[in-house]
Amino acid sequence: MKPSNEDLLLGIDIGTQGVKGAIVSLDGKVLAEAFLEHSCQYPRIGWVEHDIERNWWLNPSWVIQKMLLENEINPQQIRAVFPSGLHPNFGPTDEEGNPIYGAILYSDNRAIRELDEINQKYHLKLTSEEMIPKLVWFIRHEPESASRMKKFFDAAQYFVYRLCGEYVTDTISVGGWGAIYHSPSCSWKEDVCEELGIDPAILPRVVAPLTVVGEVQNKAAIETGLAKGTLVIAGTNDVTASTISGGATKTSEAIAYYGTAGLLPVMKVDMDFALRYPYPYEEKGERPQDGYLYDYPAYCLTTGDSLRWFRDEFGYEQRLIEAQNGISAYAQFDQLAESAPETCDGLIFIPHMLGQRSPRFNPYASGAFIGLRRSHTRSHLFRSLLEAWGYTIRYGLECYYPQGHPLKRLIATGGGARSKIWRQIVTDITGIPQEYAPNAEGSIADAYLAGMAVGYFENFDILLRQWLSPGEMIYPRMEKIAIYDKGYQQFVRVHQILEPLFNPN
Repeated sequence: MKPSNEDLLLGIDIGTQGVKGAIVSLDGKVLAEAFLEHSCQYPRIGWVEHDIERNWWLNPSWVIQKMLLENEINPQQIRAVFPSGLHPNFGPTDEEGNPIYGAILYSDNRAIRELDEINQKYHLKLTSEEMIPKLVWFIRHEPESASRMKKFFDAAQYFVYRLCGEYVTDTISVGGWGAIYHSPSCSWKEDVCEELGIDPAILPRVVAPLTVVGEVQNKAAIETGLAKGTLVIAGTNDVTASTISGGATKTSEAIAYYGTAGLLPVMKVDMDFALRYPYPYEEKGERPQDGYLYDYPAYCLTTGDSLRWFRDEFGYEQRLIEAQNGISAYAQFDQLAESAPETCDGLIFIPHMLGQRSPRFNPYASGAFIGLRRSHTRSHLFRSLLEAWGYTIRYGLECYYPQGHPLKRLIATGGGARSKIWRQIVTDITGIPQEYAPNAEGSIADAYLAGMAVGYFENFDILLRQWLSPGEMIYPRMEKIAIYDKGYQQFVRVHQILEPLFNPN
């Protein structure tokens, strides 16, 4: 496609806690941004769901309308839209894409028996992160709904379907499903599907993330405000968008993602290759995620979510000030955290409020404050939440890479990375310098990927030179490392002591 000075690109990032959109010019100028917060549902302990229609369609549509109307942008200027979203999830629908059940999210732990069965039968090391155990659970435990299921979606792919009617998934995201997909050949394992009771007819077409899959249809144009005929790109997961938004595009580079979930995804092939071709290695069960683009040495489901929980349950005063004066409740809590000492006078927070993902998978783990004393205040409690993410990263890296981690560059991204004190705490605990990318938004990366998909950009050169702001470097402070080393050793000991207590057997 021949570029014009008036051409614009749209990125939409559907997250666990909200939707973020960005409309960007070809030279990287952000002309419009919008965000809408949404919530999860928790029907039972260990269950986590999204409302498919509201969270994955109505909310993104509202964000797009808001950007177009408030910034007086002509939708005809938008040449392509690229979505990313939380992943992996199981969102079942009927033939027409109407939801028949809540979307079972990546953080849901209901399918533990199915998970154990699949791991034992196929000699894999899946966790309850992967989607296929949830699909098998649904078929077995919700047979009436399952009989009406003709499709199932992740967040970004549902948005694509509602825009243009194409039922697809992408070659990066599907690598995180587990068991039924052969990555090198980009094909389904029909024998495994048959053994698990999965009808191959309900499986989506698998395409590369940069594939143009269709155009915005008339009904979607009315509901989103986009122009009919706008190109729709296949999209991918939010981990990939966040990684690119920080400027990490090589195997030696990684992000520390300060999001609802906190994770440190380590790429196993360069990003440019992964966006265009199937992942070249198959799942063999030799280690977790061995058929997927990323390793997850550090992963916590409730890194940012624990902060939101704290804000909602103990931050009435801060939320009131935010409503009256516009000062973020999280910024106010950061100020409180500044007043608490390193290691919080012995207070340790175990952050596994929805189960543990790393360095060992334990869906029965839970959150805990250890060492709580009468002298502790909200400042100590909140700071301990921040420190837990640093301890989690260090613990994960040391367990996953006992001979030393391969990282040459670590970039802090995600909404929580805006917190200067949090970035410094994590850097001091891990001893790894972090680069902070101030405009590292998944929605902006999505807009750039829309441009790559339609031929405006050949690679990431323009992204790195024009679109992304220079990063701020955060270095570990030598005088703090020894202090935090004691806190870290305590964090590890507490994990080891609590581990058998979390096991229901």
